[in-house]
Amino acid sequence: MLNRLIPPSSIILCWSAVVSVFFLGFCVTGALAQNDIDEPFGLSTVAAPETVLAATWENLLQEINSDLSIIARCRIDPQSCSSPAAVKLVAIAKEGEQREPVAQIGHINRAVNFAMRVLDTARADNEWRSPLTALSRTAGDCKYFAVLKYAALREAGFAPEVLKIVIVEVRSTHQQHALIAVRADKGRWLLLDNHTLTLVESSSALDHYDPLYEFAQDGVRQFTLPPRPPQIAHSLQRPPAR
Repeated sequence: MLNRLIPPSSIILCWSAVVSVFFLGFCVTGALAQNDIDEPFGLSTVAAPETVLAATWENLLQEINSDLSIIARCRIDPQSCSSPAAVKLVAIAKEGEQREPVAQIGHINRAVNFAMRVLDTARADNEWRSPLTALSRTAGDCKYFAVLKYAALREAGFAPEVLKIVIVEVRSTHQQHALIAVRADKGRWLLLDNHTLTLVESSSALDHYDPLYEFAQDGVRQFTLPPRPPQIAHSLQRPPAR
């Protein structure tokens, strides 16, 4: 059975292969990356306010903000905190404190990746979950990890404007996958993936990913992909639906 990142009208699959070394061979695709655009992958985006994704993200963002309020209270007074998941997320957010931002991002990425087991695609949850709900479970799919990293980075002091949940399609498998993009500098976005501890610059990932959507503080936006060369486009055509 296919597993959904979003409701049935827009099916998103999680990437189940373990690809820790996959990213080491990335090369920059200069023809696709547009350095003057301050978006992940260097690609322009357009607002997608009428999609099912937009409603999904609006509800999820409310849940994230509600959880962050609980987490903030637990950080101030951990002794009276009734949420073990909130205490755990506070500890994750403290990973890499007093380090420079990229190192701090790397520590948080690592801490979340080790916070739970990765569910395989066949057992993945069809729904998005709030950070505390996700962290209260022992295993999760890519959606869980992405939401947890988003919340942990917010709790660590990263501004919402520099954080995005991005949904991409993995070209080699035609499966879709959720991860986090963090702006380290203007035009430089780092990707945080639940299958690797390596931070990858998004502009280096275009040979392997087709970026689809981003969940940002101001709503859902769709990436505008440049056309592929005909021979590449032909080789990546999907088989007809059955």
